[in-house]
Amino acid sequence: MPKNGTHIDRRVLRSRKAIIDAFDRLLEDHDFKQITVSAIAREANIDRKTFYVHFGTIDGLLDAIAEERVEELLDAMEEAYRDAPKDEEISLALRRFFEIANRLVYSRLVQHCMDRNSIPAEELLSRFLVPFKRKLIERDLQVAKLPPHQLDFYLSFLMAGIFSIYRSWLKSDRSIPIEEVSSIANDLILNGLRGLEDEPGSASAGNPGGVQ
Repeated sequence: MPKNGTHIDRRVLRSRKAIIDAFDRLLEDHDFKQITVSAIAREANIDRKTFYVHFGTIDGLLDAIAEERVEELLDAMEEAYRDAPKDEEISLALRRFFEIANRLVYSRLVQHCMDRNSIPAEELLSRFLVPFKRKLIERDLQVAKLPPHQLDFYLSFLMAGIFSIYRSWLKSDRSIPIEEVSSIANDLILNGLRGLEDEPGSASAGNPGGVQ
């Protein structure tokens, strides 16, 4: 790639990061609905035109953040699946999924939306579910080979369940470690209701990630 092209690419990445970081800082002291493009531009030390070029709107910024997190999740899962011993691919890929998901739940954006209810839960879920499905298909992952209507149902069921578990934890006193919460979700995905047959304190119940 020409040197100038490389320079432009890096500058674009820096600008996008500056905008996302500025938005994240503003969430600390402002309600989401009160944050404007002008406020983000001032915080990021850019002009509004730069924001519009990269994201267009606040909604466009939210969609871009969601897509970046989805890419991070899928990258981690694919890497774990590729490097895992045979017969452990799915369990290790899910473990990596929940490691990234736990960090996402701790992000300021998700905590802000949950604590202040500034974005309805269904809308927040949709912002992640739509790019998740699209990226699965783009990457030609095995699950994306399902008939479209089955893929929609499977993903909606799985993602809504995972989202609800995290949402319940965020609205609780959070005395239970988030790792235990994700372990429960992971076990339910791997074993379904059969996981309820395990007695408390059994190997599978106390094994984060559900790997035997």
